[in-house]
Amino acid sequence: MRRQTVSLFMLSILFSCFVSTASLQTDISTKQNDNAPSAAAHNSSSVGNAFTVNDTTPPLVLTFAGDLMAHTVNFNMNEYDLIYKAVEKILHSDDLSFVNIETPVCDALPLSTYPCFNVHTPYLRAAVQAGFDMLGFANNHTNDHGTTGIDGTLTSVRTVQKERLAADVLPPFLAFSGLKDSVTDSIQVTPLSYKGWNILFCSVTEILNSYDSSKNRLYYSAPTKQGRAALLAIIKEARNRYPCDLFVLGLHLNEPEYGRTVSNAKKAWFKQLGEAGIDIIWAHHPHVMQSWETITVERTVVLQGASKANSTTDQTTSGTDKAIAGHTGISDMKEAAVSEQCKVFCMYSMGNFISGQRWHTRYDDPAFYREYTGDAVMLQLTCTRNKAGRADFSVLPLLITQYNEPEYPVVKRFTQEWIETLGEKEKKYFKISQKNAIIIRYDNFLKKGERKKENENNI
Repeated sequence: MRRQTVSLFMLSILFSCFVSTASLQTDISTKQNDNAPSAAAHNSSSVGNAFTVNDTTPPLVLTFAGDLMAHTVNFNMNEYDLIYKAVEKILHSDDLSFVNIETPVCDALPLSTYPCFNVHTPYLRAAVQAGFDMLGFANNHTNDHGTTGIDGTLTSVRTVQKERLAADVLPPFLAFSGLKDSVTDSIQVTPLSYKGWNILFCSVTEILNSYDSSKNRLYYSAPTKQGRAALLAIIKEARNRYPCDLFVLGLHLNEPEYGRTVSNAKKAWFKQLGEAGIDIIWAHHPHVMQSWETITVERTVVLQGASKANSTTDQTTSGTDKAIAGHTGISDMKEAAVSEQCKVFCMYSMGNFISGQRWHTRYDDPAFYREYTGDAVMLQLTCTRNKAGRADFSVLPLLITQYNEPEYPVVKRFTQEWIETLGEKEKKYFKISQKNAIIIRYDNFLKKGERKKENENNI
């Protein structure tokens, strides 16, 4: 929660779920007090799916983490804030931080571990206080305890949400998605405005551990041809209803756990989601890190009539012909549909942010498939607007690993510098783990030339 003292701004948000190595340095933007969230839930002056071109709009820095889980060794900690000490500076330096809460949070039920997870409000509160402010709850463990767990989770997150709204911090909101108040509710999006950016957020799962009636209390989309077609229709409709700059989808996929390669079918599905209107796809479930990339898709964009003040002219025009979001010859009082190329950032799997899956570390077998559950990545995405008013993405990978203190695991920055502080047995293990689980992907990423410029400030 970016701990600068600011006035508490009124923000109307529709909570619709009611929603390296030694060279791995960081280049992280710091929070600016003069970029307050909008007083409105959404800026209606945006033009269809397009940006309102504004060269003065500052970049938006988003941090994405993977699965936040809690096995016995995790929730038995006395001080949950210890989990985040090595990364909270990162989470406080961006604009918005996303995490997948892969457990019910129900105070009315006992703490429990696999196969039916449950934590209590303090565990969630520690994550929010560490800097996470965009929470996805749609995953296969959300309904581990049926409707009782879902109701309890809604109570807990709204309790923490009220605490956040009362705090003098930025951003002055806590957004969540994936849970329904009623079985009659449909999948909705959470629209919000922040730092001049209009954002849609939605968390959806394609897989559940229980398919009893409690599934109707979740943002669940069946991984069938019909189910995916319905989800695409929801995305298209939401994008047209709420003109936005960025549409972020948290997606818990129906795919095998622990797989470290990305299938062609998965890539094809993500391409369809991008074509429908998603700009950032943040995926989960394998519990190990996979790759990430920016793709280009052809998208039909609905351009709605805008006032002269909100349309832009990039060439000399006459009469009613304007250049709306870079498109000339379109009257500013009409609607038009055009096809254009849009960038989509795909995160195929982040791995675990924190869990107890690697509590019993196999020092003699660091390449064992379950060992990869302890290594992950946080991706920091800087969003800027190009001359056409579309989003450009610059990404910085922040490698992390779970390190087992004597009584509990914590998150550490996975750097060569940190490895050198360890004893010989641990040093050998983590060097192999780093090479096998991370460096190959990171090197491939470097070869694509997509990494942000490094600086010497290693946060």
